[in-house]
Amino acid sequence: MRVRLPSDVYTLAVSFIIGLTSGVAVAFFTDVFVWTNRLRYDIIRSNPPLFVAMSFACALCTAFMLKRLLGTLHGSSTSYVVKSYHTRLGYIGHKELLVYTVGAVSSVLAGAVVGPEGPGIALGAFFGYWISKKMGLKGEELKRMALVGGAAGIASVFRAPITAMAFAMEVPYKKSIEGGIFLQALVATLTSYLVTVALAGPQRLLLEARPFKPPLPSPWLLTTSIAIGVGAALLTYLMYVIKHKSGELADKHQGKWFIFPLALSALIVAGAYAVSPLVPGAGDLLTERVFNEPNSMTPETIIRIAVAKAVLLGLSLTWGTTGGIFMPLVAIGSALGLFYAQLFGVSHVEPIVMAGVSSLFAAGMKTLLTSILIGVEFLGFGAFFTSTVAASVSYLLTLNISLIAGQLPESPDIKKRSIVEIYEKLKQKKRAYAALQRSVEVVTNKNVMRFTKYMTVAEALDIASKETHTYYPVVDENDRLLGEVSLEELIVEDPHKKVIELAYMPGVVVYKGVPIRYAVELMIDRNQDHAVVIDKGMKLYGMVSKADVVRYLLKVLKSVEE
Repeated sequence: MRVRLPSDVYTLAVSFIIGLTSGVAVAFFTDVFVWTNRLRYDIIRSNPPLFVAMSFACALCTAFMLKRLLGTLHGSSTSYVVKSYHTRLGYIGHKELLVYTVGAVSSVLAGAVVGPEGPGIALGAFFGYWISKKMGLKGEELKRMALVGGAAGIASVFRAPITAMAFAMEVPYKKSIEGGIFLQALVATLTSYLVTVALAGPQRLLLEARPFKPPLPSPWLLTTSIAIGVGAALLTYLMYVIKHKSGELADKHQGKWFIFPLALSALIVAGAYAVSPLVPGAGDLLTERVFNEPNSMTPETIIRIAVAKAVLLGLSLTWGTTGGIFMPLVAIGSALGLFYAQLFGVSHVEPIVMAGVSSLFAAGMKTLLTSILIGVEFLGFGAFFTSTVAASVSYLLTLNISLIAGQLPESPDIKKRSIVEIYEKLKQKKRAYAALQRSVEVVTNKNVMRFTKYMTVAEALDIASKETHTYYPVVDENDRLLGEVSLEELIVEDPHKKVIELAYMPGVVVYKGVPIRYAVELMIDRNQDHAVVIDKGMKLYGMVSKADVVRYLLKVLKSVEE
């Protein structure tokens, strides 16, 4: 008789296997990446002509791989894993694995500002998906185990299991966490960490960093931490704009794809010799210099390096090279922190430097808890106060943007997830373009129950009892939109209160002539259940629910596949 393990015990056993496999594979990859990164740094200083030739050749080779195998010049492997988690049940194929590993090594030889953790996440997610599938897991369990594999990859790269576990839970969303993977991620990250340390030794990327004594909280330290958080937010907005504008440019001129890696290489070479040899590459060498030789660079040099790396990071991920953004953000953040410390004459720079790391990490990747834990696991509790304050400030100031494409605002329900999955699938099909460009009127429900601003809550509830919806638009006597109100609010409010007192503007309002894809993207980006449609005179035209969108997208998908 066959004994069947309880499902939670079974998934924990699968997590152990994923952690074991990912630990071995990612440990080997990380050593190759780090060795390659340091080799390139030595070549920059010893043989400039060789570096120039190598940069152009490697960037062109990586761009060709991306374009040929994946059809894009966007190379953020972390973004790909997050998108895959939301739209493909965590699927990572052999093509993607080849591009994101071999391409990352080629990219760092070119001097691109990319890190090893993105490919590490892709490697871990690959093993997480395929091992889980072989073990019989399906659906939600399958995609969550792909994320667990990604966590195991991070734990191996940075030898930081708790940070990796938190990262996996935070990275899918900007404002919420994926709590359903806690135990599985804990098992996988601890296993991966132990295997990696046994095979490859302790920390590779911050090898020289040492713990330091925690500073006493003070008004001055609080003010400085807040200032660092503000500075990190501004730098994140700069990187975000560069990444998205350069990405749009690359998408617009895909036929001349080879121009972009050549332009990127020219900027990398210029950064290496005009600013510093520490500008190209992942940033581990810069981080070691900041922590161990803080007085070896002037404030002017430090901020020039930080800005140059920030600019090249956005270009590296959209102009034909590939890798992660975890380590580059650590490096840029450490430089930002050291700049503040030197600017204000701080003698013990470590807590200020770690505040820079945590704040930039929290703002750039929308992983607040991870950004605080990274300092604790690397350096102890010495920078807990400064890191927490700075990271919280930068996170809140940049709440709606992220350098990771594919992050959703919050965890969606089943219908919202269906919209994301079907829409992303249709975007990849050329024949679906015309259907997605049709006017939103096609999916708009025009017979919408509405309340007037003169109605009381009691009158509105009487109408709602005959036609129940989650939200109701509120209009004036000319049918112009004034806002909307939810059924839940009506139920708990004073029956004599006017409806207009409860009304607020809907999360998504669109004009009736806009394309369907525009309305869908707004609903996804703002995590909304519906969109209100108006005409040019602000008159209510109708509403689009998530059910309306799902029905239409399924029809388009069926017609395209037929």
